[in-house]
Amino acid sequence: MPKISTYSTVTPADGDFILITDASDSNNTKNVTVSALRSSISSYTEIYDDSAGNSTTITVQGTFYRMATNTTQGLTNDATLTTDGAGRVTNTSGVSKTFAATYSVSATTASGSNQHLMFRLAKNGATISYSEADTVTSGGGSSKASSVSNTVLVTLVNNDYVEIYCTNNTSTNAVVLEHLNLVLRQI
Repeated sequence: MPKISTYSTVTPADGDFILITDASDSNNTKNVTVSALRSSISSYTEIYDDSAGNSTTITVQGTFYRMATNTTQGLTNDATLTTDGAGRVTNTSGVSKTFAATYSVSATTASGSNQHLMFRLAKNGATISYSEADTVTSGGGSSKASSVSNTVLVTLVNNDYVEIYCTNNTSTNAVVLEHLNLVLRQI
């Protein structure tokens, strides 16, 4: 009768080997590293801000500023995509990864109506022009928030980060956040 052993549970390190059977190579047995398996799995993370009321000061009309947020970590399967609680997601994996980054923002202004608000994804503090989405706030003094969304492909090497920037292209009225979602999905 075969002996059954119990082994302790361990957390594998990136350099540890796992024995696999390669079906595409005559079922030959091979070793793969944990890091090779990890890099083949699509990672994702989501952050969101549903607190409403964070206000981004616009000093110069049409100039983009990092959006004032108070974010919470949503679903994630990758501990190397870290967040700072203020809307920034950083790749700390040590390897380059490409993501489909989708953001959705609902915002209004501190005062004024018919304000042209613009939003962009920024990488390492530099906005990505082709990620821009814009809206015009309600007329007649209404405080109803306007919503925008966009998806952009972005490659992040180790310690690169993304965050949302905004501006008011009509005046220096502050941009007031109602809701924010930022989702990064590795492709």
